[in-house]
Amino acid sequence: IMINNLLHCSFLGKQENFKIGKGFFLGNKKKITPFKKIHLNNLKNNLDFIKSSGQDTNTKEKFLSWLSFNNVYIFNRSTWGRAPHQCFVSNETTDEGEPCGRGLLAFRKIQQGEKLIEIPENLILSVDKNQIENESNDFLNEYDSLGIFLIKQMAMGDKSKWKIYFDVLPREEDLNLGFRWNIYDIAFLRGSKTLNASVYLKEKIKFQFLRLEKSIFSKNRLKYPTSIFNLEQWEWALSILLSRAIFLQNLRKVSLVPYADFMNHNPFSTSYIDSKKISFSQNHEIVMYADKDYNKFDQIFTTYGQKTNLELLLLYGFILERNPFDSIELRISLSNKDSFFEEKKCFMIECEKTTEITFPIFYYKYPKELYEFLRFCITNREDFGSTDLSDFNFNDENNYELEKIIQKIIMFSCEKLSKNYSKKIFEEKILNSLNSNILISKNQKIALKQTKCEKKIIQRLRSNL
Repeated sequence: IMINNLLHCSFLGKQENFKIGKGFFLGNKKKITPFKKIHLNNLKNNLDFIKSSGQDTNTKEKFLSWLSFNNVYIFNRSTWGRAPHQCFVSNETTDEGEPCGRGLLAFRKIQQGEKLIEIPENLILSVDKNQIENESNDFLNEYDSLGIFLIKQMAMGDKSKWKIYFDVLPREEDLNLGFRWNIYDIAFLRGSKTLNASVYLKEKIKFQFLRLEKSIFSKNRLKYPTSIFNLEQWEWALSILLSRAIFLQNLRKVSLVPYADFMNHNPFSTSYIDSKKISFSQNHEIVMYADKDYNKFDQIFTTYGQKTNLELLLLYGFILERNPFDSIELRISLSNKDSFFEEKKCFMIECEKTTEITFPIFYYKYPKELYEFLRFCITNREDFGSTDLSDFNFNDENNYELEKIIQKIIMFSCEKLSKNYSKKIFEEKILNSLNSNILISKNQKIALKQTKCEKKIIQRLRSNL
């Protein structure tokens, strides 16, 4: 245990512990190479590998040096008691032939269960709810506090601890989240609920800023000058948080985790980033373990959660054509013209439900509750007879006439949803064309793919009836 503790302390770069380890192992005054120098040599080797791969290293080299200085183990050569780090940063990665920007690749073969990242807790960017002074006593949620803190740290420039990390974050023009699209790109989402959702999210962020402007910023201009705390900066900060912040379950807080946020999303991945208490210490570290075996140069993925393409487009700026969690919404309402409406409404209230329910429709499945609620909606007094609503069986599929009516209702809903989409005669030709980047912009192509995925779900539902 003593040897392990000494090695651990030495790798953390603590000078006093290093002296103890030196005396313990050598027992003399012979000069040895400091661990810090070994770390810098390993970092140089890592950077030489990146340069040989033809990647831009100006900002990345500073970022990797900053990580090393803050005790993040990122070296691709082994040191005392530690194997080489498994990953390296690549500026250009792909997934199923589609470019997905910067990501982490495997530097060597990785086995399932290996620890992939170790980030010290003091390196993450997070705030406590009470850290931001709220002069008006209004409630500040975690994203409000973290957004204000992020803008402050950005304004500090070189004085900020995270300045080098900010340099590798996407700039204003590089943030391609769906709600930030211009009107020419967003028009290609006509018929999709993504369009309304993007407009709503943009307005919500604006309203959020105006609320803070009125209650906090305008009351202390020395602390919150308009040149720094304005709508443009607030939208940038919220875009960074929505697309990169990680909820650390064990610490119960939202944080920006440098290096860990380079990992891209895969819906089939089961790896997730979380905090873990360090043995024999009160401190935590941010870790992630491999959910499967990786070959050398494979891209390492994490999961952002079970998100639909609508959520991925709004919050991250991309969609996945092979997304098992993608769905459309079908909203069913109890008709107020039903002669049995009041009794059904009271029954729904007793069940803690509303008279309008939205059901997710996936490509491979749809909820049984959809059919149950439709049976409930169209069943009349004669069908119930003397049976009480709470005792009636809505799972019964033997009523042929009733099932036929339900199928017609769903078919009508599908046709109505399909008509909402704009007519794109050459949609398939545009998407499959090698020169499609000349015809339309990248965002417009993503919009066409999004509507195409939604229409495929509708067509699948119709074919299953």
